[in-house]
Amino acid sequence: MKKLIGAASVALALAGCGGSGDNSDGLAIVRTPPASTPTTPTAPSTPVIPAAPDTIALGSGFYIGTSAAGERFNILVLDENVYYAFYAMAGIPDVSAGVLSGNYSSGSGALTTNNNGLDFNQEAAGYSLTAANLMAAYVPGKSIQAQVTYRNGKSTVVNATYSTDYNFIATADGMKGTYYGTSNVIDTTGITAGAVRLSIDASGNLTLDGSASGCSFTGTATPRRQGKVYNVTLQLLGPTCRYANTPMTGIAYYDPTTTHSLPTPGQIYLFAMRPDRQVGVIFTGKL
Repeated sequence: MKKLIGAASVALALAGCGGSGDNSDGLAIVRTPPASTPTTPTAPSTPVIPAAPDTIALGSGFYIGTSAAGERFNILVLDENVYYAFYAMAGIPDVSAGVLSGNYSSGSGALTTNNNGLDFNQEAAGYSLTAANLMAAYVPGKSIQAQVTYRNGKSTVVNATYSTDYNFIATADGMKGTYYGTSNVIDTTGITAGAVRLSIDASGNLTLDGSASGCSFTGTATPRRQGKVYNVTLQLLGPTCRYANTPMTGIAYYDPTTTHSLPTPGQIYLFAMRPDRQVGVIFTGKL
């Protein structure tokens, strides 16, 4: 028993010699940190992009057909209540004759426009930019029958079928390539036209070489949230271009079914206009 007490005294004395300096009894105090609670790593959050609204029931979509006069129509009814109707020369589906554009409202199988439609016509310099109105009946996701009425009283009926290209989402590089065709700048005084080359890279940057016609442009094409169609922003350029440095916005769309003299069908359609809608530029071309 005495040996045990002596050993304990020696242990206390040794501990006192190595004192920590933070206690008055000379005893070393060993502090053990509390046990840590393991945490589960938090996975990085992924931004949620809301899906595009289902507006096909309200008539939105791509429609391809012909008028009673044999003009090919590519009608784009987009979900911001705006439409674009590209039409070709009668019997020549790859030769653009103009673009109709305006706003609309729809429901219960009927599409009515807001009487602000414009016809950017390429057929004759004296018939350039005029008012036009489009009314239509549609079967969602299947077909549309449209009646176009012009300010001069001319009227035409177009029967068109829904294109499933509207069921897909465009990609940034979806229009990459070099297209050869024609570009026209249209206003209330006439048309400036010429043969041009349009280049689009994998990021959607576009450059149109229109030196022969006086107007070139640069810009970008960005995929929209619905359909194989792109929002376009561009600016006209050129020392002899009447509207140099003019910013414009619009759309671009590639239709793989447009037939022409080349073995492989397909044509790009691009249209943009100034914010006041009094000047527009049209480009159609082939790879």
